[in-house]
Amino acid sequence: MFAFINNNGIAYNKSLLHDYGIVSNYTDPSQKAIVFGIYTADLAYAAAYQDVESTIKLYETVRQLSADLQIEELMTEDMMEQIRSNMENPDSLAFIASDAYYNAVQYLEGNGQKGKLALMSLGGWVESIHISLNAITEVDLASAAVERIAAQRITFDNLYVYLSKNKGEQGVQEQLKKIQDIKVVFDSLEQGPAVESTMKKGDKLVFGKGKKIQMTIDQFLKLKAEIELYRAQLVAQNM
Repeated sequence: MFAFINNNGIAYNKSLLHDYGIVSNYTDPSQKAIVFGIYTADLAYAAAYQDVESTIKLYETVRQLSADLQIEELMTEDMMEQIRSNMENPDSLAFIASDAYYNAVQYLEGNGQKGKLALMSLGGWVESIHISLNAITEVDLASAAVERIAAQRITFDNLYVYLSKNKGEQGVQEQLKKIQDIKVVFDSLEQGPAVESTMKKGDKLVFGKGKKIQMTIDQFLKLKAEIELYRAQLVAQNM
C-alpha cells in the first residue's frame, strides 16, 4: 500500500505516525498486540518513504513490543541490519517487509498464537488505511489511489473472516463488535462493470476481466471518519 501511494505521488506525512515515545504506556496484552500491528505499519510507511530516523526508532519500538509479547524471534538484529543497509532501496525494503510478514504468520500460527496474529493484523490494517486516507489531500474518485482504497473492501473482508474464525481468542470478539460500522461502509460499496486488467504473474503478463469496486465521495468521507474514530479507540491508553 505505501509503495503504491508513494509511486502515485502522494506526499509523506510524518505526523500520521503514532507516537512511538508512549509505547511503554500500553500494558494490556491484547492492546499490545494491536499496537504492535500499528507500529509495524508505521515502520513500513517510514521505510517506504526513506525516513531513516523514524524507521530505526520504530524498529526499536516494535522490537520492544515483540519482547513483551514473547515473539522476539520475529524481530532480529539481522533484520535491523538489512533495513539499515537498504534504506536507499525501497524495492529491497518492501521485499524485507514482505518476507518478515510471512515469517511472522507462519511462526504465530505454528505456535498456537492465532489470536495475537489476528489482533496484530487488525492493528496493521487499520493504521495502513488511516495513513492512506489522510495522506490523500485531494479526493479524485478516478485516481489510482482512491481506487486502491476502494479495493481495500476485499482485504477487509478477508481480515473480518480471519477475526471471526478466531473470535474465541483473547480480545478478538471485542474488536469484531467495534468494527461493525467500518464493515457497513465497505458493504455499501458496489462493483462496477467488468474492465480489462493486466497482471504480471511470474515472468508472464496475464490479461483478463475484473470488476472494479466503486466509491462515492460520501463513502470515502464516511470510511475516513469511521477509521479515525476506531483508530482513536485503539491507541487510547485506557482502552
